[in-house]
Amino acid sequence: MSLFTSDRERRLWLWVFAVMVAIYSSLGPARTVVDALRERNLLRVALGVGVALVVGAIVAQWVKKRPGWSEVGVAFGVALAYGATLLRMENPVERTHLIEYGIVAALLHQALQERARNGGSVPSPAALTVVGTALLGLIDEGIQAVLPSRVFDWADVFFNALAGFMVVAARLALAPVRQPGWRLWFLWLMAGAVGWGWAMDAGTFGEPRPIEILQSMPPLSVSRYVSVAVGAAVVGVAQWLILRRYLTGSVRWVVASVAASAVGAVVVLLVGLVDTDAGLLVGVSLYGLLAGALQWLVLKRQVARAGWWVLASSVAWLVAIPVGDMAGPPGWAVYGAITGTVLVWLLRQPRPAT
Repeated sequence: MSLFTSDRERRLWLWVFAVMVAIYSSLGPARTVVDALRERNLLRVALGVGVALVVGAIVAQWVKKRPGWSEVGVAFGVALAYGATLLRMENPVERTHLIEYGIVAALLHQALQERARNGGSVPSPAALTVVGTALLGLIDEGIQAVLPSRVFDWADVFFNALAGFMVVAARLALAPVRQPGWRLWFLWLMAGAVGWGWAMDAGTFGEPRPIEILQSMPPLSVSRYVSVAVGAAVVGVAQWLILRRYLTGSVRWVVASVAASAVGAVVVLLVGLVDTDAGLLVGVSLYGLLAGALQWLVLKRQVARAGWWVLASSVAWLVAIPVGDMAGPPGWAVYGAITGTVLVWLLRQPRPAT
């Protein structure tokens, strides 16, 4: 009995093996090369050229398939996700992990999909790819632990696994659409990551500007709340563009998102009369509940079990606040990941009787 189900699967596994040999064999001399490039101020240039070559090869192959506008939108979201993640990495060398293990994940996922397509026993190619990529990255760090000039770093293990997850999510999102699923989930995730990430980074981490309100309130730094208001509008519009093919009257989603921001403003101002910090804390913390409740009004007549949306919105927002504060746009993807998962589940439910 053959070990492989097809010649294509055999070639893909050989490519996985070749790439891993290249990565592992370069661990020793890599430090010397990196130091030499850094001394000549060429490290960022070299990494930029490497990224450009990989991206160029991917785009060239992808364009041959003549993608539609929805695929272009997903590809744009993938590019934004990678860009935000790469910019968040302070060490340029760490950025190579997303590229190296992204290639590994793409090859591994194709090999597992080919095996499953031909009747092989592969329970979940996507999950196995992420786990496999993480394990290969863990072995990478284990090898570095015994090399004299290298060290074991759990952060690199995380980035290796993240590379696998991002590639698998992108590949599934670009797959042919049959029902609300991976593509909807991925676009929804990107709407949260890009919208909230941009707005919150610009407002929350920007320099606060004290503003006197009606001269009767103490100086109130509104930069954080303004960032929430802007984020609500940006994310609401992005989500409406995604939902309009699944729901009628979906434009009301934007109104609900902005209305939640307006109600939150009233809470901030009222509580802020007593304590400014408490006003911001209460207002920002309640946004997920307010948005979920108002958006539920849009969903309830078109989606069964729509009440779960209120809980999903509340939990996603409360989880995303600390994660987004620490990780920036990639962290704000948590909001889209949680709510997107629940949304896909809701849209797959039978329509409520009218």
